Order: sequence, then structure tokens, then C-alpha cells
Amino acid sequence: MADEKTPDEGVVEKTGRWIADLAEKVMVNGVGPVTGSTTWAEDRLSRRQGAEYRAPDDDERRSSEDMKDDIDAVIARLIKESVAAAGTQGFVTGLGGLLTAGVTIPANVAASLAINMRMAGSIAHLRGWDIHDPHIRTVVMMLAIGMSAQNVLAAFGVKIGQKFGEQMIKKIPIAVIHAINKKAGFYLVAKYGTKRAAITLAKGIPILGGIVGGAVDAGATAVIGRATDKALRGDTLQTEEPK
Repeated sequence: MADEKTPDEGVVEKTGRWIADLAEKVMVNGVGPVTGSTTWAEDRLSRRQGAEYRAPDDDERRSSEDMKDDIDAVIARLIKESVAAAGTQGFVTGLGGLLTAGVTIPANVAASLAINMRMAGSIAHLRGWDIHDPHIRTVVMMLAIGMSAQNVLAAFGVKIGQKFGEQMIKKIPIAVIHAINKKAGFYLVAKYGTKRAAITLAKGIPILGGIVGGAVDAGATAVIGRATDKALRGDTLQTEEPK
């Protein structure tokens, strides 16, 4: 039948769904010993600010601009802690075992993805993005699996000269989000799956830079953390205006 999926395509879809589900679990609720992105970010911000700290729903909370120095320092700490976690074999192995049921993804890859997604979600929260919004969470997820900001833009069909702010992201049809989530699975399946998946990847989203060793080393976590912060700060994701 024309619409019948090949076994390889079924694996890609399943992996894509798993990645999207993992992003929601890790960023919103947390999983196992890993707290959710917002909770983790706010805990570290409160430690930084002490008695001056105010929760996000507190009317007396200072603006992100007023807290810039604190936010910059906290994000640097979040990246440092994530790098340490990614480099701790026992932690990675234990966390990975909680995440890989039903998917053919190595436990260390799954754990590192979870670490990177929580880190990226925390950075997004502190930079003013609403990670409870599935559209925004997908953008953050794509950064967390190692895609460059320009490739995230390209995946959503954004051309050079177009700004890619939060409001534009929210207008993306949910069907497109589902398609992007599926394509996110191509990368992992291409690395650990079949030749057919690798061909599919080449026709899908080009990964420039990518993740070193499938996001399984601490160095890759550091790179992803810095790249995510750069992509999400200021005017959020945007392309450069042509000169």
C-alpha cells in the first residue's frame, strides 16, 4: 500500500515521539532525580539572590533586564552543573535506565539528552520563554539535540531577514510542530539506526555542528549550553538582516 510505513520509518516516528515526550517530561515536570527546568532554574536564582529573590508570580519580582547580571551568572552555573552531570558515569547510566523503555536508544544517549534538555529549558525560562508552550518547547528541544539556531530557523521555513520572535513561534500550526518533532528523531536514528534513516535525515533537517558522539560527552553539553543561551537571549531567535 502506498501509505504503508516501512519498518525504518516507524522507528523514526517512534523516536521522534519519544524525544518530544522526553522534552515535556524533563522541562515541565522533571524525571527521576532530575527536577523540571523551571524549578531548577528558580532554585538556583533564589540561591543567587538570597533575601531579594521573588518568585515568577510575585508582583515585586524584578524584570529580566534588571536581573541581567544574576541571570547571566545563574545560566553559567546551570551549564557548569549540567556538564558535571553529563560527565558522571553513574548518574548518566542510572538516569538513562529510567528513560529508554520501549525505544532502541542507548541509555547514555538518553540520559545526556535529558540533561541537555533540562539545561536548555532552564536557560529558556530565565531568558523569558514560556516552556509550557509546546511550540516554544519544540524550538528549545531542537537546540538541545544540537541543532544550530540557523537550522532551527530553516526547519520552520524562516528565511533570512525574518525575525523569529515568540509571537511568530506561537502561530506555527501544530501539524508543523508534529512534523518537526518527527524530524528530530531522524538524527538519533541516523546515528544509531539504519542506512535508510540516514538517507531520510539528508532529505530532512540538515544538522550543522551537531552533537559530538551523539550528545554523550560533557564537552558537547557545554557547547550546547552556550549555543542555546546565545540563541535565546536578546531578541530571541532571529536571522541577520541582509546588508
